[in-house]
Amino acid sequence: MKGIVDRFEEDKVLVEIENDSGVLAFNRELFPDNLKEGDVVEYVGNKFIVNKEETLERKKRINNLFNSLINKK
Repeated sequence: MKGIVDRFEEDKVLVEIENDSGVLAFNRELFPDNLKEGDVVEYVGNKFIVNKEETLERKKRINNLFNSLINKK
């Protein structure tokens, strides 16, 4: 299972699941300590790991879209 961290609520992490499965809540203890909103995560071996490469690619794509909107005249 793969998704994007949407937000934190108390001891839960809400993850937007890939393939339009909606947003699901998981216990915070299943995630690494350095987790941030927007991180791409994958469920592997009874815990979530951050896919750093996909997270970086996603942030670059979003920044490029944002910059194209700002620079549009």
